[in-house]
Amino acid sequence: MQIETLRYFTELAQAKSFYSAAKRLFISQQGLNKAITALESELGVKLVERTRRGVRLTSAGEAFSAHAEAMLEEYSSMLDELYTENRFMAPDDSSLTFHVTYYIAQISRPFVDGANAVSTARIAEEPFSQILESAAKSDGSELYCIDANANTLEFLANQDELIFEPIISSQFGVVWLDGSPLAGFRAIHREQLVDYPLAVDTHREMMRLVECVMEDYPLNNIRFGIAQPRQTLEYATRSPEVASTFDSFGFMLAQDSPRVHTDGLHYTPFSTPRSMYKMGFVYAKNAKPNVRARHAIDRLKRLIAEMYPEYMKRYPLDR
Repeated sequence: MQIETLRYFTELAQAKSFYSAAKRLFISQQGLNKAITALESELGVKLVERTRRGVRLTSAGEAFSAHAEAMLEEYSSMLDELYTENRFMAPDDSSLTFHVTYYIAQISRPFVDGANAVSTARIAEEPFSQILESAAKSDGSELYCIDANANTLEFLANQDELIFEPIISSQFGVVWLDGSPLAGFRAIHREQLVDYPLAVDTHREMMRLVECVMEDYPLNNIRFGIAQPRQTLEYATRSPEVASTFDSFGFMLAQDSPRVHTDGLHYTPFSTPRSMYKMGFVYAKNAKPNVRARHAIDRLKRLIAEMYPEYMKRYPLDR
């Protein structure tokens, strides 16, 4: 019996659906079904009943589920002890490298530095295209983290080489000051901002997001552009008559930071579905993260859920 099989079973028990569990686990339904059948054969008992409405645990399945969760928790605790501050790692192997895009590099520290399992992580900012290329060739010992807009998500869904595992959802929108004409809107239509005085992060990868979101609605009145999120945001504090393009997760982090002035500022998302994007890990299907890297991903997921429960409820990963 393998730890991976226990993960598969507990995910299935929670999802109550082979389709939903397989989607969360980034494997095929056929692969999940095969793993559960093999587990039942190994144990010699029936764990799940397949119904038209999904999956129901048998009495044996209920009993096994409780023990499986306890074993996974103990396994995670063991990895925490092994990897915390890398006390047992050889000096040459002490750093776990996170290859990240520009935006991830800007917002990664609040949770990467806070995770004991990756407290000595090395952050390496690299171009988006280079990260995808490297991830496809990876042996699973390093991590590759990207922000994926609507176009990227569509591309990743239609290729067979890479898996994308999201950890955060965010929504692109605008930040404005008290008294702004943008006040009162639950969502902003793109045509409302075509000629509106705006600040935009002009880093080439952020502009890729802007162009994706504003497809068919090119901005004609960018008043301030700089590859520095903090200064982009602070432009909105100048006057109620201007605004800054920003995202929901980044704005939440800014509000929590004592170094960023956000008094009187408010965030409103774009109304288009294209404004939704995700941040997460990308890795090769034939070389999934090794034990240490997998533990780092799972630890970060738990940490984010603990640090930002209200945000994760408002912006669930399956949105």
